[in-house]
Amino acid sequence: MWIIILLILTAILFVVIRMPKQTSATGIRGRLDFYLKGMDAGFSLSEIKVLWVGIKNSNFEKPSRIFGSIEALNALIGELIVNKKFLGRDGLESETQALKNLFAYRKDIELNRMKHYMGLKSTRSISIDQSLTIRVSGVGVYSTTVVENKDNYLTITIPVGNPLPMGFSWRRSKLNVYLWRKDDAGYFFQTRILEKFYDKSNLLFHLKHSDNLIRSQKRDFIRTPAKIYARLYLSTNLEAFDNLMESSLERDCLITDISEGGAALVSRGLIRKRQSLKLQFIVRNETAAVAGTVKSSHYNKTRNESTLRVEFLPISENLSMLLLSYILDINKERSNAMKQDGISTELSQRSKETADSSESEAEDPTNEETAEQDNERVEEF
Repeated sequence: MWIIILLILTAILFVVIRMPKQTSATGIRGRLDFYLKGMDAGFSLSEIKVLWVGIKNSNFEKPSRIFGSIEALNALIGELIVNKKFLGRDGLESETQALKNLFAYRKDIELNRMKHYMGLKSTRSISIDQSLTIRVSGVGVYSTTVVENKDNYLTITIPVGNPLPMGFSWRRSKLNVYLWRKDDAGYFFQTRILEKFYDKSNLLFHLKHSDNLIRSQKRDFIRTPAKIYARLYLSTNLEAFDNLMESSLERDCLITDISEGGAALVSRGLIRKRQSLKLQFIVRNETAAVAGTVKSSHYNKTRNESTLRVEFLPISENLSMLLLSYILDINKERSNAMKQDGISTELSQRSKETADSSESEAEDPTNEETAEQDNERVEEF
C-alpha cells in the first residue's frame, strides 16, 4: 500500500519539478512537499490532510518546514492562535483540528527529547547530597543521603525508617535503592553494603557501586517552571466542582510548576494531603479552571505556608491546548513572565524542590531518628 502511494507521489513529484518555480508554497509543489515530509515524519495521509486544510490559508511561508524545525513549528502554531481564544473553539473546525494535531506533534517531539535524555548510567555519577530511598524486602523502607562518591564505593548516612527486626544485618541484605534525580527522572538499582565506619562521631556506610540502573520516568506530560497567580478553592468533594468561574475569592496562591496533569503551588495556610480543590487562573488572557487533589503537602508553620503538588482531573482538549501553549512557550508568555520581578526566588525554589521530591514518593516519608537510635540499629551489622 505504502509502496504504491510512494510511486504515485514520486510520479507527481517528477511532473511538479518541471513546473515553473513561481508556484507558491501552498500550490501543487508546496502541497506535495508538505505531504512527503509529513509522511516521513510519521503522519498518516488523513492527518496530513487535516493539517493542510487547517494551515493552507495562513501566511506561513513553506509550511513543510514544520516537519524539520521546532522554531518553524512554534511559529506556525503561534500564527494560528494569535487572534482566537482556545476555550471558545469549535472542535470540528478545520483550523482547530489542525491545531490539535500540531500540538500533539510538538508535544511528542518534546517527550521524545526527554526520553532520550542522557541520564545516569552508573551510580558513580550520583551527586553528593542526593537523597536515596532503600527498601529491604520483608523489613521496611529507609531514607539516607549520599555524602561521598568514590571510584570504589558510595558513602551514605545510616538509613533511618522502620524499626529493624532482631538479628538484622545490613551487610547480609540485598538493598533495593530508589532515587529521584532533579530535573531528570527516577532511577532504581540493587546493591549491598560493603562496610560500616565512623567519621568522627558519625556512623556511615560504604555502598557497592552499580552500573545497572533502571530509569523509571514514564511521563505523559511535559512539566515546566511557571509563574501564574491563581485563586484556590477548597472542597470536601470533587464532584461538587464544575467548570463555571468562581465569583468569590477564597485564597490566593502561586503556581510555580505546571503540566497538563498537575501543578506545584504555594499557598498561605495549612492544606493537607488528599484535599480536593479547584484552581482558577489566567493564561493568554483566558480564564482556566481545573479541579484536582493534593498529592503531597509540606507545611511550614513559621511561615504559615503550604507547598503542594496537585494532580488535576482530566481536562478538555481546548484547555489542554491552552496549557500547552504556555508550557511550550509558543508566544514567549512564560519566559517573559519568569523574567519579571515580583516573585520570591526562595519561594519558587522551595516549590520546585517539593515538586521534584513528590515525583519520587513511593511511600510516606519517615521521621528522623536520634544518633543513639541509629547506632542501636547497626549493632548487628
